[in-house]
Amino acid sequence: MNRVELRDALIASLVIATMATLVVTIFSLIGQEGREWALVDSLSIGLQAGISTFVIVLLLTLLRLRYISTNPTNKEDKEETRQFLIGLGQNVLMSTTEGLAHQWTPENKIQIIRGVITLNLIGLSPEIAVSVVQSLVDNRTRLGRLRLVIGREDNWESEVSTPNIRPAVLQRLKIDAERAQWQIIQSKSTVVLRPTGTPPTRGKVLLRLALYGPIMVPSMFFAFRDLAGAEGEVAGGTFGILMGVLLTALMASHRDRTG
Repeated sequence: MNRVELRDALIASLVIATMATLVVTIFSLIGQEGREWALVDSLSIGLQAGISTFVIVLLLTLLRLRYISTNPTNKEDKEETRQFLIGLGQNVLMSTTEGLAHQWTPENKIQIIRGVITLNLIGLSPEIAVSVVQSLVDNRTRLGRLRLVIGREDNWESEVSTPNIRPAVLQRLKIDAERAQWQIIQSKSTVVLRPTGTPPTRGKVLLRLALYGPIMVPSMFFAFRDLAGAEGEVAGGTFGILMGVLLTALMASHRDRTG
């Protein structure tokens, strides 16, 4: 873990804690309207919630950063993966007579855009586009998150120079995505292949419950109890416990989607 990562963790925790402080203070002030010292009490409750949020977020962020730094195999060298995909695309083009005469160049069509490896398949025939997708599936172990540009559905067939590859690509992905452990996220002109991730082991789930539970449940209990005020502190505390248990369960069941 370097200084930049530590600084980012501190800034993120501070921003979230500030938001929590403001929200809790405002709602607490609304609940105590008309009471003497309402502003002071609300600020006190808001600061407690903010400090608790800061500690929780910072702790979880530092734990995640430490895990990533101690598991270098989870870090994907995107440029290396891009070069691998360029070679993969060239092999697909060379495997067919149509591909040899194609104007589609992997070096220009495979780029890293906003941190995600993007393959622009526009310009390929449906058959070659499907072959590229099949090659991606066959080499899934070397690939992580990908974005495929496959064009829009509307007004697509009017572009004679570029055939409609979207249906063929989506059909192939729907057949192989589950086997390749990819989640398909569609948009108007692209499809993102997101790793479904590996579920945590039972031991890891129990460890996370033991680690997060004692922090989340009491924090949520006191925050919602104070937020509800004297008249609704029982209901507020109960709701806080339920929310704490729910958040703990969600964090304990978190999947690793790095691969």
